[in-house]
Amino acid sequence: MTPAAAEFDVDLGVIYTHEDNFMPPLLSTLAASGDQVRMRLLLVDNHSDAGAEKWRSHFPHVEILRNDRRMTYAENLNKILDASGARYVLLLNTDMFFEPEEQTIARMVEFMDSHPRCGLAGCRLYHPDGSYGYPARRFQTLRTIAARRLGLGKLLSATLRDHFYGEHEHSDAFACDWVSGCLLFVRRDAANDVGLLDESYRKYFEDVDYCLRMQQRGWQVMFNGKTYAWHWEQRASRRLWSADAWWHVRAYLRFLRKWGFSPSAVAQAGLKDNRPDVTPQRKGISRAA
Repeated sequence: MTPAAAEFDVDLGVIYTHEDNFMPPLLSTLAASGDQVRMRLLLVDNHSDAGAEKWRSHFPHVEILRNDRRMTYAENLNKILDASGARYVLLLNTDMFFEPEEQTIARMVEFMDSHPRCGLAGCRLYHPDGSYGYPARRFQTLRTIAARRLGLGKLLSATLRDHFYGEHEHSDAFACDWVSGCLLFVRRDAANDVGLLDESYRKYFEDVDYCLRMQQRGWQVMFNGKTYAWHWEQRASRRLWSADAWWHVRAYLRFLRKWGFSPSAVAQAGLKDNRPDVTPQRKGISRAA
């Protein structure tokens, strides 16, 4: 018999469309990465051709959320947040995997429990070749965009170092502007307070926007360098003249229209003026403004 939603510590949100090669390593390592943690898999069937039912046997507790059409990343994450009932919700890309002996999920729960003002957190990310993914970042500036999109990284190396929190060791834990959307560990009470992701971005920047809104409401966004995960990152937007690159530019312009050129000031004002009530509460999650 499946326990009630509120009995779980973490709801693990995964979106399945057609990623058959990623699903087995993701689900098997995810299930073994939270000993003593009560976990449930919220698996979105994003109107897949094969159906997500075949993955039910890969995880002890599963709820399948079915779409009647293909939905965007933000829409699917919101579906997971709407269905969640656990203390924490982990929003994951499908192209992730873990090392069970690292106990990443258990360590993230411990981290969030010890930082009650943290509404959202990420951890270290590595690519399969061993390179570091720099998941903790400062809000983008025009200099950052130039360094990363126009091939000016060497000329603007100080800008990139600042953007990626180069003053910190990878194993540090610290408050940051935002963390990569491929792994978002969200406090349920913070999601209740802040609301759902802004679906108007359609692709890219929904994670940056959500992190900013967390801070606007007084919740910290934090990086936990004491644990890690692996990411088979597929960054199509790296190609300057690709469709994905233009989606990325359009999303950034949407972000600027919404928050202006000083998002850090918005975040800092929220952290200073708003102190979230950390008393657990259960209510519906509202749509993004």
